[in-house]
Amino acid sequence: MHIPDGYLSPVFSLGSGVVTIPAWAVATRKVRDVLNRRTVPLMAIFSALSFTIMMFNVPVPGGTTAHGVGGTLIAIVLGPWAATLCVSVALIIQALFFGDGGILAIFINCLNMGVILPFVGYYSYRLLAGSSAVLSTRRIWAAAIGAYLGITAAALAVGIELGLQPLLFQQNGHALYSPYPLDVAVPAMLLSHAFGASVVEALITALGFAYIQKHHPALLTTLREVVSGDAVPTGDAQALPLWRIFALAIPLALVLLFIAGLITGGGRLDHLFGADWSQVSWSDVGIMLLIVLGIAVVLLPLTWFVLPARLKRVGTFFMALAIFAPLGLIAPGFAFGEGSPEDVQKAFGYIPQGLRDLNGLWNAPLSGYTINADFFTAPNAPLWHAALGYEISGIIGILLLVLVVSGLMLLIRRLTGRGGGETEVSSKPVQPREEAL
Repeated sequence: MHIPDGYLSPVFSLGSGVVTIPAWAVATRKVRDVLNRRTVPLMAIFSALSFTIMMFNVPVPGGTTAHGVGGTLIAIVLGPWAATLCVSVALIIQALFFGDGGILAIFINCLNMGVILPFVGYYSYRLLAGSSAVLSTRRIWAAAIGAYLGITAAALAVGIELGLQPLLFQQNGHALYSPYPLDVAVPAMLLSHAFGASVVEALITALGFAYIQKHHPALLTTLREVVSGDAVPTGDAQALPLWRIFALAIPLALVLLFIAGLITGGGRLDHLFGADWSQVSWSDVGIMLLIVLGIAVVLLPLTWFVLPARLKRVGTFFMALAIFAPLGLIAPGFAFGEGSPEDVQKAFGYIPQGLRDLNGLWNAPLSGYTINADFFTAPNAPLWHAALGYEISGIIGILLLVLVVSGLMLLIRRLTGRGGGETEVSSKPVQPREEAL
């Protein structure tokens, strides 16, 4: 879903700033309602979470790959305007430092994933949750469905944007930018998300929301007036143990994905999701997994040991995400609409002039989430070399985002004044009320 430079006309991609820039301006003013000494680091954590989620590519129908975003989860906890800033900063860091998404396409990518996704997801969640209690099980389902609809809406927007290019910008009968027509781009984006990435996004959001309900209910109840409305009751925490929710949700999501993969792969395991899995070197995958597990065995306990008590859980969690992020490298293929000029030439027999001119406009220092050294980038380097580069880049990205977002939120708090941001997130246990779930 990260549109690279060259797939959209500069007029089209930069022109989307007419919507994106005012959205950022409004978000900056609105976000002060949830800014205080506790929610500033929380926004940094959520931005880093979104960044890390987007590093995990999963195989999806059509033989391509896609990823979750986490925007709806952020919107449910902190509000949709806060989600706009959190996801947008993550996307800008990805474009500038990792070459994930184009420089000229920053406005359009932030519009799709930072505005459309969290707002559609959040208001779908609000509609489905109704007046149910904040800590009710119904809200877990509402969060999952809202997230599914949010990322699917963003995928539809990307399909339309790519599909409009050959209609609007042609030269000598050839597309100048994206060569995919509407009747190809829209179904491809919808199919790959509705039966793939959207399921993953729903799972991430549901499990994340259930975890917050169980272990950090104050995050949902203290900001209730700002995010959900003060008329919504708190209710009682769901009685079902969290491990049972995980045990039910994860296998269900995997079964749904497997069925979708079989159907789109013609019933063949070697063509699951329509991808050619014979391209995967399983011996290299095995070595990579062993090395990743070895790194995890060493670094995770070390991280837990060296971090101060208040950062142990969150720090170890993000270290685990960075270590296991290379699992997304296993899937063959590339995300629809993100292929190289050579990939487009192979598919269409030519490279659009705009794509040729604008592709590689920005040389990101950690392009492709890897280190620019022969050990990591040599053409014949083993898969585990790429995995190490991916891990290091992930750790750098997480630390960078935490610093940037924390600084940005503190700056907003200082320049705009606290306003409604004096509301503090209580650390006391939530006292359940008598309302029915």
